Amino acid sequence: MAMEDKNTPVQPDAVEATETRGRKVGAARFFELLGRDLWPFYKASILCVLGFAPGYAAVLFSTMAASLPLCLLSGAVGGLIAAPVFCGMLDTILRALRDEPGYWWHTYRMAWKQNWRESLLPGAGAGFCLGLWAFLLYALPDLENVPISVWICMVLGIFFLLVFCLYLFAQVVLVSVSQAERLKNAALFMIGFLPRTLAAGAVLCIYWGVMLAWMPYTIPVVLILGFWLPCTLALQIIYPALDKAFHLEKTITARRADEINDLMEQHGHTSV
Repeated sequence: MAMEDKNTPVQPDAVEATETRGRKVGAARFFELLGRDLWPFYKASILCVLGFAPGYAAVLFSTMAASLPLCLLSGAVGGLIAAPVFCGMLDTILRALRDEPGYWWHTYRMAWKQNWRESLLPGAGAGFCLGLWAFLLYALPDLENVPISVWICMVLGIFFLLVFCLYLFAQVVLVSVSQAERLKNAALFMIGFLPRTLAAGAVLCIYWGVMLAWMPYTIPVVLILGFWLPCTLALQIIYPALDKAFHLEKTITARRADEINDLMEQHGHTSV
């Protein structure tokens, strides 16, 4: 489920965030998350893989058929299908990063119901861009004398597209703002938190570059590691930026205090 402050539009502050006090950081934090939440990560990732499979298959067929319109359409429709389950997985990971308790299937279903409509337009747009990138990647090797600058642009394009989408869909899960605000916020995050952007983008590009380059031999790896591994690492990198911008930890602390006070009042006690 998304944060309860989704109804409050917010703007990101382009200031470097600090790690939340009292928590492990880096590799120690990552393995702490795995020890506690690996099974929820895996279940959400399997649903994400299933959601992305139709779009991947359609784009692959379209590129082999050398049809740009079909490839763009396949990417957009595939993005519509994949976006809700992708947001569901991001919600699972972000809850783990916030150390929020809860039964996974219950929170996943609530997050899916709350976010699926808002995820459709970003999903279609991201799928369209990925479809275009896939078509160009498939077509370029057949052309003669392709400048190295074109290949550099292809690499940079997918690098920034992946991390831009991560910032974009994290906002769908966390806060309620207009689509235009999400786009603007994602761009500001990429610039304002550039070191984190570069690190998260490197994780995503290296992982998916290896997976796609060795496909179909990496299919078993994708089924095991799927989307949860790169997204957990990337979100761990950018989470302090999201927390700084949207005051996630402060909101969670206030919400828990209100819940405790409500329970105390229900049982006839006076809140402190």
